[in-house]
Amino acid sequence: MPVLDRLGSLLGAEKTGYGEFAFVDGGRSYVRRHRLTNRAEPASLAEEYQRWWHQDPLVCRVHARAVDPMAVSDRVSVRSFQRLEYFDHVHRPFRTVDSARLFLPAPRMTSRFFWFDRGRWGLKHRERALLELLRPHLVLWRSRWTAPATPPASELTAREDEILRAVADGATNREIADELWISPHTVRTHLQHIFQKLGVRTRTEAASLVRR
Repeated sequence: MPVLDRLGSLLGAEKTGYGEFAFVDGGRSYVRRHRLTNRAEPASLAEEYQRWWHQDPLVCRVHARAVDPMAVSDRVSVRSFQRLEYFDHVHRPFRTVDSARLFLPAPRMTSRFFWFDRGRWGLKHRERALLELLRPHLVLWRSRWTAPATPPASELTAREDEILRAVADGATNREIADELWISPHTVRTHLQHIFQKLGVRTRTEAASLVRR
């Protein structure tokens, strides 16, 4: 987290994060492996990402092998970007208007990158040079990091992940249904799928896995 905070300060970013994703269904969707941001996000944002990520001008499915730093402002006009549902649901709530990305080498059908969501349009030459300078060190850092084994929870959909975390917080099916505007029956169906994917049988076991 201190690294993200410092990088965000250097880039003038309102929100900074690092993520690793795997593409599934022929690249039509993705699963999250690791994701960390230096600013709290509402639980619903994960579902918005899942719904609109394909509109991202720097979608990682296309740019995952990029070596040079890039920004949304390199690809589209501010007016075009602000017409997208992706902008309305992912950027507008945080009052950010541009996003810079720095991709790291990743295995096939996966992506690893830092993002810097900013309240200012355009990436300055000095900021690009800084990211170019930092990239080899970040690549080295990632090569030395032994990531924990990917948990089964990474295969959950955004909605299943949201429900699982609500269960871990002690919410009942009725409370989850009311919060998410779905029926209790739909909650039970989601829980059945969650239990199957996690290899657990009870809410207690599922909640314990989340806390671990």
